[in-house]
Amino acid sequence: MNYLRLSDWESHLVVRAQQGDWQAFERLVDAHRSQLRSLASQRLRNPEDAYDAVQDTMVKAFRALGTFQAGRPVLPWLMRICNNCCIDIMRQRRASESLEKVEFALTSGEDLERSAVQGEDRNVLMKAIMRLPRHYREIVMMRHFRDMEVNEIAAELQKPEGTIKSWLFRARAMLRKDLTPAFEAL
Repeated sequence: MNYLRLSDWESHLVVRAQQGDWQAFERLVDAHRSQLRSLASQRLRNPEDAYDAVQDTMVKAFRALGTFQAGRPVLPWLMRICNNCCIDIMRQRRASESLEKVEFALTSGEDLERSAVQGEDRNVLMKAIMRLPRHYREIVMMRHFRDMEVNEIAAELQKPEGTIKSWLFRARAMLRKDLTPAFEAL
């Protein structure tokens, strides 16, 4: 009987949230926040990334709320969104670590011979960047050579942050694929 009451309560909140009641959505998410935080913490093993995943989950759930059918359980839907957000963060983390490894290899070193090799490596990297489509090339340069944050890039290009993150992820994936044979020895 308690399950039916919980289900009715969730359905009521879903309907109210779909009608634009932000407080109803907050109550709905608050009821499951600890489970979302637990999943994100377990998957990401980093409190800051877990927090970001839960926040992204809430934003995505709110945007997709209009397509959610009231009467269905909310928790599995939120957990699926959270899991996908965790996967996105892990992919971004891997891509960033790969690019940072290449950049570190290009900028670190102690002797002239190593510097000469690094110069060649930098040329390989720059050629790979120049082969990227224009918009990907532009954001890679802004992020990794001008040290701009995603929100700064989004503001300058007048694009949503999500678009910039997506483009940056794709650009890094393209670079990783292009550069893997050249830097396997690193």
